[in-house]
Amino acid sequence: MARVPSSEIAPVVPLWVRMEVVLRAFWIQASLNYESMQGLGRLVCLLPVIRWLSLPGKEFASFVRRHSGLFNSNPFIATLGLGALARLEFDRNANPESVPDGMIERFSERVSTPLGSVGDELFWVTLRPHAVLLGALGALLTGVWGACLLLVVFGVWQGYYRWNCFTWGWASGARIAAVLQSEHFRRPAIYAGWIASGCAGAAFVLLLVKSPAGALTSKAQVAAFAGAFAGACAALSHRKPATWALLVAIGWTMMVSFGAKMLCG
Repeated sequence: MARVPSSEIAPVVPLWVRMEVVLRAFWIQASLNYESMQGLGRLVCLLPVIRWLSLPGKEFASFVRRHSGLFNSNPFIATLGLGALARLEFDRNANPESVPDGMIERFSERVSTPLGSVGDELFWVTLRPHAVLLGALGALLTGVWGACLLLVVFGVWQGYYRWNCFTWGWASGARIAAVLQSEHFRRPAIYAGWIASGCAGAAFVLLLVKSPAGALTSKAQVAAFAGAFAGACAALSHRKPATWALLVAIGWTMMVSFGAKMLCG
């Protein structure tokens, strides 16, 4: 992630504020509507910031008005926007002239599209399909525990992003575009094809062993696995959705199984 200039490093946010914001963000879509999208959820998530800043009545009302408008994000990285908004509120409370009137509302609206776009690329196109692939591998090896593996892997991923996104947003403030563009933040999406290829290759060999294709000779199995794995790498290394890896694995296994019946009678 891009460094924040030393002259602009934010003070440390209290741990209890960060924990409350992140925990509330799990339900940020509870009040989802077509007018403000996640606007009300965003306001609820930021209430701990109000308590921390100890805003007087008039400023409290202004805070509520500022955060009742449009806000939208992929729910798993919404804390990035929440951290940035909390930083802007902190800066406004410390020096009102540093954050002009209307800036927070405009920022909240304009940041919604990139938060949704990058978040969808990370989770719906990359992390969730990869978790499904790992869950499928786990199911082949352990049965029902594969579903538990899927939930654990996806839970760890999204927990990592939820917690750290608030920190990155708080440190960057209105400059979170640098975070969204950084290789560190988007690394899972950048290397999605290769990760999916590795998962698919493992799925191929497990499916070969556990299917009628096991009747093939060991050399034939190795050749089929090598061909399937090379094909997956070639097809998926260009950041194709990981879901295709599972489909290709199933297709290859069906073809090899059919070949086993033809060769072995």
